[in-house]
Amino acid sequence: MADTLYADVSEWQVGVNDTYPYPVLCIRSNDGTYGDRRWVNNYGWCLSNVDSGRLTFFVVYFVWRPNWSETVETFKSQVRAPHPKMAVMIDVESWGGQISGDQSAGINAAYREVGAYVGSTAKVIGYGNAGDLDQLWPTKPDGIRLVVASYGSNPPYPGKVAHQYTDGQGYGGGLPEGAPPFGPCDMNSADGLTAQQFAQACGISPVLPVTLAVRRRRASMAASPYAVQRRLRQRGNNFQSRQY
Repeated sequence: MADTLYADVSEWQVGVNDTYPYPVLCIRSNDGTYGDRRWVNNYGWCLSNVDSGRLTFFVVYFVWRPNWSETVETFKSQVRAPHPKMAVMIDVESWGGQISGDQSAGINAAYREVGAYVGSTAKVIGYGNAGDLDQLWPTKPDGIRLVVASYGSNPPYPGKVAHQYTDGQGYGGGLPEGAPPFGPCDMNSADGLTAQQFAQACGISPVLPVTLAVRRRRASMAASPYAVQRRLRQRGNNFQSRQY
């Protein structure tokens, strides 16, 4: 049975480079209104490598804070233009008691706003350990997919699509405790899913080879000298028609 392993990184690790071996990567954009210092490097690498096909897809995550609207605006300012092969993960944690109580209203509002921004809430997933997910987010959107953190065990949880099995400190049980170039780091497994299946579970639609070929052909035709001449003639005709 296929499992898809991938790292989950932020400014606490070195920036990603071409030694990274897995087809999926999760990177942090912001914690509340604080932008991640590795963002430019990590995001640029993901964009380039998902376009080349080296990555099947990538996940951008932000740490949810009670000032959720400003948090989402910071996320948007980091991303600028969402890539079609980018999923988004909302990191829901108590941070040692900094956040407590039922925060469902604010988390769900962020979920809806991010979904509208990236084109579909199917591309928005959640993250947390079972305790935080239960206490902070008891009322979740129907069908949401979740990455559940549990070191040393792999318990079931409604909607779980992947398991964060280690923070790099020895909980992997034989699975990698990190990945190049980061060294020890948070590692995850989408159990029983290929990278493409994991992408689809996170709302990423596959681009069929025929569709891709059509897109490339249209782009090539649009860039041809004949197409340019046609557009110029059409513009001239439109201009003349507006003069009378």
